Amino acid sequence: MCGISLSIAKNTVDIQAFKAFNTIVKHRGPNDEGFVFIAQEGVKLQIVGGADTPAEVWKTPSSYQPQTTIDELTGSFKVALGHRRLSILDLSAKGHLPMCDVLKRYWITYNGEIYNFIELKAELLQLGYQFSTESDTEVILAAYATWGSECLNRFVGMWAFAIYDTVANNAFVARDRYGIKPLYYWFSPEGDFYLGSEIKQFTEIPSWKAQLNPQRVYDYLFYAMTDHTEETMFKNVYSIAPGHSATLNTNEPFNEKHGKILSKKWYQPEKAEFSGTFAEACQQFNRHFDSAIDLHLRSDVPIGSALSGGLDSTAIVCSVNKKLKDQGVPELQKTFSSCSHVPEFDEKKWMDQVILTTKVDATFIYPEGEDVFKISEKIIWHQDEPYQSQSAFLAYNVFEAAKKNNVKVLMNGQGADEYMSGYNAFGIYRKLLLFKKGQFLKLYSELHGPTFLSKMADSRFIAYHLLPKKVIRLVSKFSSENRNLHAMIDIKILGARNKHPHDKKRFKFNSIFEIAHYQMLYEPLQKYLRWEDRNSMAHSVEARVPFLDHRLVEFTTSLPIDYLDGRNESKKIMVHGLSELLPEAIRNRKDKKGFITPEELWFKKDYSEQFIALFEKYNGYTHGILREKEVLYYFNQVMAGKAAFDYTYWRLISLGMWMKVFNVDVP
Repeated sequence: MCGISLSIAKNTVDIQAFKAFNTIVKHRGPNDEGFVFIAQEGVKLQIVGGADTPAEVWKTPSSYQPQTTIDELTGSFKVALGHRRLSILDLSAKGHLPMCDVLKRYWITYNGEIYNFIELKAELLQLGYQFSTESDTEVILAAYATWGSECLNRFVGMWAFAIYDTVANNAFVARDRYGIKPLYYWFSPEGDFYLGSEIKQFTEIPSWKAQLNPQRVYDYLFYAMTDHTEETMFKNVYSIAPGHSATLNTNEPFNEKHGKILSKKWYQPEKAEFSGTFAEACQQFNRHFDSAIDLHLRSDVPIGSALSGGLDSTAIVCSVNKKLKDQGVPELQKTFSSCSHVPEFDEKKWMDQVILTTKVDATFIYPEGEDVFKISEKIIWHQDEPYQSQSAFLAYNVFEAAKKNNVKVLMNGQGADEYMSGYNAFGIYRKLLLFKKGQFLKLYSELHGPTFLSKMADSRFIAYHLLPKKVIRLVSKFSSENRNLHAMIDIKILGARNKHPHDKKRFKFNSIFEIAHYQMLYEPLQKYLRWEDRNSMAHSVEARVPFLDHRLVEFTTSLPIDYLDGRNESKKIMVHGLSELLPEAIRNRKDKKGFITPEELWFKKDYSEQFIALFEKYNGYTHGILREKEVLYYFNQVMAGKAAFDYTYWRLISLGMWMKVFNVDVP
């Protein structure tokens, strides 16, 4: 896991600015740094090191061995690639980046892991390619040189990379299928192109000016949505979308209107339908999951796991534990968990069930509400954009605990909920099918609530989802929550339009495939992946998500709804497919909460005055977007129990905090 940098200058690269552009993400890669600067005319290039380039790298001969330091570099260059390395595979000096092929035609800066690099390497060896490292980076270079952009379809993993071709004078940039690893770009006012792992890198460019992107801020404030489009909350800063790539020709203008490049959707999952029995599906799910864990265990450093006490993380911990024992590995697997001193928010009793079964080396942390006020600015800085709730705060502390215990890789269950009926959308879809098929008695028996009236309330909720999506979005605009927000937010000062984030999108939710891919590629997984990437990288820890192995996803989304969701039963395929692996107590849980905080208690009782003071501290930075009197009235209503608690309070606080941390102006 690393930090990457690329600049293609309209005239010439600003060497010192590019150095700062790369250095600001040192936390992503503290083990090594490197650069290559390319003049393009006559393909003159300079391979450069820096203050954090290890002595061994300077002494080890290779095609990409640094020849000088960046502070000694002079000259005029058209292209620059930079890299910050977190050493996970091939810890030797030969794993240094940017890396090139032996002919120095292709240069790569890369963030991520290609887990099936061993299999690809064997295939490329048969084709005559010679390797000099044990890294997956060299395999990517060889695969691109052999298969071009089609190499992406052969990779199993997570990645964001840029490959510069010194012959064709173009840069090929690509992001993994589900957007696990980030990739952002921005054009400076001078027309220079910058691409990096984090938005904060752009702040190091002299002509940078942080401006708010009104409509995306509106989406965040009104719908708690971020990371759902290529746009960010910063004006004219874009991300390469999940499963997309782009080729940038440095000899021609390549920016479209508003500084947006033309990207190509390279990942096109095909909708399939599984026709086997449930027992057969369970067997295949088990095989896919087992293969995903095998690949995600490939590392030259120890791997730990996040343990929340739910199905997803428990499945990973138990599978890893079994494999380590089968391999005769003497070291215990290390797990890291967030707990609470407040019983109703504590999951430790479930974690203890897993620990009792596996005998792992468990670490427990107990984040306190008072720490929210100490480190939220730091978390905002690492996150680049605001986050929704204190769940991100908890994860930040979990990764910090991993770092303190010298664990550089942490596996967790992120992604399973979005395609395996972890959310209510799957249950609603199944009940809608019962309604459409006329199975009213079965539908009635599955409506929630012990009484006729409560079942009728649930049926109204189902009926609501029978309405066209445009009508549902229109209704949402007139909800009490929406009215509250309109009272607190001055949309004219914000400069946004009052519309749903997906008003112009034609999403369909007529199958598991469609529901799952919406939840994975738009909302909510994309924001969760950002939280996870930034929280892990803040502590120089690599986060791995085996449930996002695309083979496992594609198989599971081909299953009938009844294989995933049932009456009072979600994630059926996992519960039954991994029945021999999961402890019985976890397998039969019906009340999974995840890494949760006593956030409502903190806001309404324990730290109510501090939260009010926090809002008042930062609201001045919003330039009048938030109406202070109305917000404070709303806070007091929630604290008095006269208005329902949700995460709106944090969005209203963190907007000003974000604008202060990044000095964001209103256009």
